Amino acid sequence: MLKDKVAVVTGAAQGIGFAISEAFAKQGADVALTDYNPKVSDAAAGLAAKYPGKIKGLVLNVMDNDSIQSGLDQIMTDFGRIDYVVNNAGGGVLKPFAELSDKDFDDTINLDLRGTFKCMRAEIKVFLKQGFGSIVNTGALGSIYNPGGMGAYNAAKNGIMGMTQAAAVDYADKNIRVNCVAPGLTKTPLNEGGFLDKILPTVPMKRYETADEVAKVFVFVASEATFMTGQTILSDGGVSVGLK
Repeated sequence: MLKDKVAVVTGAAQGIGFAISEAFAKQGADVALTDYNPKVSDAAAGLAAKYPGKIKGLVLNVMDNDSIQSGLDQIMTDFGRIDYVVNNAGGGVLKPFAELSDKDFDDTINLDLRGTFKCMRAEIKVFLKQGFGSIVNTGALGSIYNPGGMGAYNAAKNGIMGMTQAAAVDYADKNIRVNCVAPGLTKTPLNEGGFLDKILPTVPMKRYETADEVAKVFVFVASEATFMTGQTILSDGGVSVGLK
């Protein structure tokens, strides 16, 4: 149980981010759900009605330094500490490489890679002051097994893996762990459609991963894997080790 622990999740209004938030709440943690979408407040209220911990929603833009800092300041005021952060906010344009526009590439890099960098930088400063903390970033199976059409997205997600390793080494002796979880084929409101259906036959387990399943991995890496840092953990139904 994670009673008296505080978890912060970005991109938490729906999908995997919401599932991660609920997984923390189920374990008794206090949870701050953040998202650029104001509906995050409704998402948090729904969880607060089901679980006993303190649960709040906060509008936060991961691409804006002031928004990130004011959000973290507010969370520290409301909760008093931050034990775990999951940097989950992201998205991307999926097109064949030569069809990507500069805007497609820049938008994906800015949201996924630059947004994660900005959040990590601010979070680590908080953790250095309080003397502890655990960060888990959201990676992507496509960084390992690429079905095509992911040039910008993979550039961003591979960058997140590299930043995870770099920050983990920089702060391993400061009681700060930094890891990454790469979900498999997980259906969410943002990615339902033919794209995933085409890839499904290659998954050895022959099914999609649920958001609840991968959320448990995030919570474990954040809270239980206390000697793990700098790692990217795949939860992918066996795709990365073979096609069947």
